[in-house]
Amino acid sequence: MSLASHPLVKKLEKRLLPEFQKIADRINQTVPNVSARAYSSSIGSLTEFQGHSFFIDCLLSDASYDETDNVALGVELCHLTTIPRISADVCWGHPSGHSVADFPDYWIGSSNDWLIVSDEVLKDLYKYLPRLYEALFTALKRRKPGDE
Repeated sequence: MSLASHPLVKKLEKRLLPEFQKIADRINQTVPNVSARAYSSSIGSLTEFQGHSFFIDCLLSDASYDETDNVALGVELCHLTTIPRISADVCWGHPSGHSVADFPDYWIGSSNDWLIVSDEVLKDLYKYLPRLYEALFTALKRRKPGDE
């Protein structure tokens, strides 16, 4: 089975991508010098990770060559062929990598420590999404990672 056709991927695509597209459209209409897009893709197909990511990716067109020029809200699934796990965050790109917000609120470790996907965990994620959207808009307004 292709990971893109995994039932959990299809469920989250149906739930997340339309909402992510609305947020990306809002960013494109209201935040100057930012290009935002919503998308999903399989990740880790050649590893044990076997995952899928859903993103609102924002590129800051006015960042200088030595500044971090992107920030994204991502929801990631992993271990889709075994026991699916999930996490979400708002994180600045390279070279910063600074995390602005995380779901769950805080975790440390590898993808093996992410939450095991259940209906309850997905409900909690859906309730948490507005905080992630707010963190994304705050990061865009700030124009640079919080660790700088």
